[in-house]
Amino acid sequence: MSDRESLVGQSFSHYKITRKIASGGMGVVYEAEDSRLGRRVALKFLPEQMAQNTQLAERFQREARAASALNHPNICTIHAIEHLDGQNFLVMELLEGQTLAQMLGRVTFTMDKLLPISTQLADALESAHAKGIVHRDIKPANIFITDRGQVKILDFGLVKIEPEDLQPTEQHSTKIEPQHQLTSPGVAMGTASYMSPEQARGQLVDARTDLFSLGTVLYQMAGGVMPFAGDTAAVIFDAILNRDPEPVDKINPALPAELGRILSKLLEKDRTLRCQSATELKTDLNRLKRNLDSGVRRAADPHLVPRGVIGPSIVVGRPAESVRHTVHINLLHIAGRGRRHGYKVPVAIVYWNLSDLPGLRISHPAEVRPA
Repeated sequence: MSDRESLVGQSFSHYKITRKIASGGMGVVYEAEDSRLGRRVALKFLPEQMAQNTQLAERFQREARAASALNHPNICTIHAIEHLDGQNFLVMELLEGQTLAQMLGRVTFTMDKLLPISTQLADALESAHAKGIVHRDIKPANIFITDRGQVKILDFGLVKIEPEDLQPTEQHSTKIEPQHQLTSPGVAMGTASYMSPEQARGQLVDARTDLFSLGTVLYQMAGGVMPFAGDTAAVIFDAILNRDPEPVDKINPALPAELGRILSKLLEKDRTLRCQSATELKTDLNRLKRNLDSGVRRAADPHLVPRGVIGPSIVVGRPAESVRHTVHINLLHIAGRGRRHGYKVPVAIVYWNLSDLPGLRISHPAEVRPA
């Protein structure tokens, strides 16, 4: 049926379509009522070219069946795979909220928002990769944020269907639409701006491809700009293959440098040097969260807030022959007159600057003599 809009009001088995939700290069999504279970679901109808290709439809069934085995709170659940009246469609959980693509440009992703989203995405990819399933098209349009703040990765089960298999009747232009940047038939799998170097080269991909694409998404969320930008696929591919993005913490100085290092590791062009697994990424994110939470707790601790007499300064740094950073810190005088002097570093005040300096050695007060 060429007019997908006409499906509204129709029934397929025990699913009655009530409204159209969205459409894209990989199909049309509708809301429907499941009369058997008395619930609302989402039906995703596949492109008509796929329905007309028996071999491709069978391949889709196999891939979608594997994806339906993914049972994770951050992956959109596939309830069933159906073929009725010549129509191939997926029955999925109905989500209420918006895609990350709809949020970008309207929402500022501070660390308290960015970290939970990043961790949920890493957790979902960890689960999928453990089952040997690589998404290969991680991008904002395939990331859904529910009204309760829960992250859902969409379109597992469709991602292994190559666009060239759909055999388009005409080639798409290489011009990339800056707002939507939809996957174009006839090019390598994955939306151009979010592709990994190995995807851009048309090479075989593995789980590390998803990590590169996720790094691109997180960079865009944190910095408000794309790490690899351009008006055409050729310009974007050149940036992905040959240019390093500016550190995100330089674009947005409010971000901790540790986040910049995490994203740089995700965006490493050589996949042997890239973050190697979603588990590794989760570890890095959890460590960053622990450090951020620790700093907040210390800042709230009255014992770490300077009071009364402020003592002299000390130099905190690495050995003199390799010093790159020197930080002077006022110490808190905590000893009474006539008693041995002791000084306590107000850790919360200087924590972020110190933690951002690789190899920094913080001298113990016993090693320092008051000036």
